[in-house]
Amino acid sequence: MQENLNKALLYETLYSLSSGNEKKAYGLYCDVAAVCSVSQPLFSIMKEVMGVTGLPDTAISSAYNTVKHSFDSYPFNYEILSREDPLFPSSLKDIHFLYLFGNTSLLEGERVTLLGMRGPTEDARLDAVHAVGELKSAGVTLMTTLDTGLDAYISRYAFNQKLRQIVVLASPLHQCVPQTQQDLMVGIANSGPLGLLVSPFAPCRRAQKWFTVPRNDVLAALSRTIVIIEEKDGGPLWKLCAKAGDAGCRIMIANTCASNPLYSYAAAFVSRGASLYRKNDLKKMFSSAQERKRDKKKDDGQLELF
Repeated sequence: MQENLNKALLYETLYSLSSGNEKKAYGLYCDVAAVCSVSQPLFSIMKEVMGVTGLPDTAISSAYNTVKHSFDSYPFNYEILSREDPLFPSSLKDIHFLYLFGNTSLLEGERVTLLGMRGPTEDARLDAVHAVGELKSAGVTLMTTLDTGLDAYISRYAFNQKLRQIVVLASPLHQCVPQTQQDLMVGIANSGPLGLLVSPFAPCRRAQKWFTVPRNDVLAALSRTIVIIEEKDGGPLWKLCAKAGDAGCRIMIANTCASNPLYSYAAAFVSRGASLYRKNDLKKMFSSAQERKRDKKKDDGQLELF
């Protein structure tokens, strides 16, 4: 944790000194990493940072102290993943650190991302309830967001059902966007082994509307299976699915959405290879996988006598 903390503090300091230019900040970070170990505290490598940035130590120290104060102000224990960590998704290109609170081991197991649009139909809500129940039955972790509409509905229902879930935030760990879901976010954070919050935003960042874009990049990179319960034509979830599919993620579209003549994008995704999701499909898919795993384990434990 300390090494990743030092790396993140350096990066956020360079981000501040670069006036919020991510590309410039990461370029400077790589330049510093080329001449010294960025896992050291910044004051131990001040000379190298000054040489790379061309800035005096007073300017660097001022930016660093402001950033560090934000990190230190968190009253809870959190974890930082850097690009070198095994759990960091290799397909995530423009985000260099992830901030986690909760049961990090949920990222190691099977998980399914359930997503939907802001104004879902009753059919979509019913599909969402079935999908959550199937994940619960199969022992699979849910991943979603707190976005207003179907996502928040899914997350709250899963929380009430005590289903393990990973929520990817469009804000730092100490903020909730939208604020209307703050009680749900706090509940998930305090659910012990059942919950994990993931954010690509450092404690010193302030939530902004465009944060949904990098949040969706993280969702796409972390997802193994995405089920779109419902999304309108041209909605942001289709871009997320295209990116996730390119990274090898399985894409599924609820049959009620794909068969709706108003949703041509859904039908187009199915025609290009996305699978249809119908009731009990997730339960069958993952229960079968678990059974095959158990059978293999049982077979491996037996002696071959003949």
